[in-house]
Amino acid sequence: MNWSVEASRNALITDTDLLLALLDAPDPELRSSACYALSTATGEAARITDVLHARLTVEQVPAIRASLVLAIAELAREHDDPHAAAWAHALRTAPAQPADIRVPAALAWLCLVDDPVPDELRTTLDVLVTDDLAHFLADVPWIAHVDDTKGLARTLDQMLNDAQPGVLAPWKPASCVTQALRLAPRSPRRPDRTTPCTGMAVL
Repeated sequence: MNWSVEASRNALITDTDLLLALLDAPDPELRSSACYALSTATGEAARITDVLHARLTVEQVPAIRASLVLAIAELAREHDDPHAAAWAHALRTAPAQPADIRVPAALAWLCLVDDPVPDELRTTLDVLVTDDLAHFLADVPWIAHVDDTKGLARTLDQMLNDAQPGVLAPWKPASCVTQALRLAPRSPRRPDRTTPCTGMAVL
């Protein structure tokens, strides 16, 4: 890790209480930014994770719910939480949960395990991923970081089809990727973009 990035992440420890308070801010953008910042903290991971879980139970905005799920997953990945993969699996397979929680939970699970993508997950994503969902999740930091116009489509293409970062795979994408692509015209390759999982580690 670059020393300046590490220093910035360490500095967040001193602002943890301020950032945790922002999870209850009226402005959804502030809540989303707080999720993203907290996910990179190098200390107090257990405490931060507990607060993120608590906020997830009451959050009403789809993009913020997605951000909370991905923030919890990033902290788990960085701090080797042995229970996180089971939590993400339970969340992604829970029919009672909305798509804006189940799809990010599926992405989180894929980043937390080395397993191949199961067929049942592809089938579930085909059902859950819609134009509306892609729109709701477009500004979620982890997804926007992959691509700022077709973030969900490219995220899915990279994680399901092993596509290279910044460009759609040359073969036909899964139908859930095709659905997500309807939102915007094809954009030029963005070589500076990372994959969803490596994006967790560098930000």
